[in-house]
Amino acid sequence: MNFDTLSPAALTQNTHFTCEYLNLVAEDSHDEADRQLAWARMGEGTAFYHGKPNAFSYVPRIFGKDTREFFANLAQTTHSIMTKVLDAYAHDQEIRKLFRFDPRVEKLVSLPAPYDLALPLTRVDFMLDETTGDFHFCEFNTDASSGMDETRNATNAVCDTRPYQEFLARHQCTNDLGALFEGWVQTFLELARSCECARVDDSPSDEQPRSDRPLHVGIVVCLEDPHPHIGELQTYAELFEAAGVSCSIYDARELAFDGTTLTGKHAYFGKDNAQIDVIWRFCIVVDLLKYWDEVQPLIEAVEHFAVPMIGAFNTQIVHDKQLFALLRHPNMQALFTPEERAFIADHIPETHFLDEPGLDIAAIAANPHDWVLKPTDWYASINVVAGPECSPDEWKLHLDQAVQNPETSYIVQRFYPPSQTSTIPIYGNPADFEAAPTSVGNLFGAYVYAGEFAGLYVRQGPHDVIGTARDGLVAPVLWAAE
Repeated sequence: MNFDTLSPAALTQNTHFTCEYLNLVAEDSHDEADRQLAWARMGEGTAFYHGKPNAFSYVPRIFGKDTREFFANLAQTTHSIMTKVLDAYAHDQEIRKLFRFDPRVEKLVSLPAPYDLALPLTRVDFMLDETTGDFHFCEFNTDASSGMDETRNATNAVCDTRPYQEFLARHQCTNDLGALFEGWVQTFLELARSCECARVDDSPSDEQPRSDRPLHVGIVVCLEDPHPHIGELQTYAELFEAAGVSCSIYDARELAFDGTTLTGKHAYFGKDNAQIDVIWRFCIVVDLLKYWDEVQPLIEAVEHFAVPMIGAFNTQIVHDKQLFALLRHPNMQALFTPEERAFIADHIPETHFLDEPGLDIAAIAANPHDWVLKPTDWYASINVVAGPECSPDEWKLHLDQAVQNPETSYIVQRFYPPSQTSTIPIYGNPADFEAAPTSVGNLFGAYVYAGEFAGLYVRQGPHDVIGTARDGLVAPVLWAAE
């Protein structure tokens, strides 16, 4: 298989799967009722956005064996590149000088991880041209990577419909749900047990010794209201409990640290006022900076090595989008093999800091259709502006505001339009239950747990920037054996 692009045979096979599924929908004599059933099932689940069930694709994305192998190689190659960057940052002052971190972040990312694995969890997002097989990355996500629960709920929503059942009767299919959920819990616990300080008996004498009680995992997040991932995190917490490990969800602003013990005060799931033995950091650094004074108990506990945190702060080095602007720097290029340098050249979009010396900002302003503007560290497509969606005046205004923003650094990145496929969006509107298929763009996210491909997240939408806040959909994902 040619790793530079996905093969024409694999692309054709994937297209045939989609066409076959759409034909099954067209032949369904209970089509409207099946779509209504799917929406009702989504409402019974745990994936919500602003109080409403997540919109989803009624048509799964279905891929063959060659496509899965291609995605796995793509994800694992990217993971290898990121781990080399993390190692270099820790040992090479010249590499550290390239990054533009807030002094607080620079201090955090310099703290050593309490385990040997450089990057436990990541999701690499990319655009795949489903005509040519070429691909380009959009961003890298680390410890707070999400979307697993949206995929699970979308799959559960359609699994009892007639087209889905008929397709599975014709084809041997699998999904990633076990690997994404139980697989992460297993990976996390292996890392937790490798942390020497995770089971040290340092509890006060009037409490049960840590070595004699179940390990207590604290999932730590900044819980905005409503929080889009609370259902997802509760799903994981319940799986930790099923594995015999106590688990609670805490807001990063509701912790206490006495110099020895980190305590979760109010639990959104699990135990109030409980000692945390190991943290899963689901709070991203940009939120910690936003609430800096309120999250000091968490910061101090990690700085004092009082509690191991899986999702060490150093993963921010590759999570921050400025990495895209640095990967072509000569000092960075020296880290990689010739194959990795070619991979970066072909698949990492041209990216620049807005204040980069020699950058022709006037040319960028004059060609909005070629560029997308992004803050270096944010999430959920917030403040991401696709030039093709703007008038020339709007694009210039966005660039001017980004250049003058004193709080957030911005990059411009070469724009690649999302590849279009046919689906049936279900937003919960009455018209959705009898609407004809329509064309939407696709954004892919490949999960990597402990260096191994764990599954795929597919978001779709009608706009150049794909996200839940922009009429985005989540698609079920199936892998067909043939």
